[in-house]
Amino acid sequence: MTAIHERPNRASPSEAGSFVEEFDRLEQDREEKIRALDAEFKVKKRAIQKAVNDDQKEILEDAKKHGVNKGVIRAIVDAQKLKRKAEAMIERADGKVDGLEDDDREFAVDIRTALGNDFAGFGLGAAAVEREEGDDDKQDETTAAVVAAVKGSMTDEEWAKAGGSAAPH
Repeated sequence: MTAIHERPNRASPSEAGSFVEEFDRLEQDREEKIRALDAEFKVKKRAIQKAVNDDQKEILEDAKKHGVNKGVIRAIVDAQKLKRKAEAMIERADGKVDGLEDDDREFAVDIRTALGNDFAGFGLGAAAVEREEGDDDKQDETTAAVVAAVKGSMTDEEWAKAGGSAAPH
């Protein structure tokens, strides 16, 4: 252990040790409070999940009685959920550009305009759209329902612009 040399402006080793002990005590206190909060959160989260799952189960049972496949319902809801997440991420991304200084913001807007806002225009986006278009026969029921739901929520023009086939949905 390195020796601490006393100087007029420096605490003695035992004084310095008391700072370390107090700092560590506070750190342990924080860790314990966070552990307790995490445990409480998990209990509440499980209760919410169970209540919603029970309600959804009833809806799916009613839908089944009326001849509606639960896979279709789940696929459409999953697609809507993904859309909401995507919209929130786009808003967050736009906020980052809006937070730039004037010159940088203008330049960023010019760059985005040059690139275009169409996801399917980029390499991975185009590949994903092409894969989905080419593998309709190979899709499982849920994937096919999600693709159909997304296609159904767009106009033919929007679908084509996103890189989908021109065929109507």
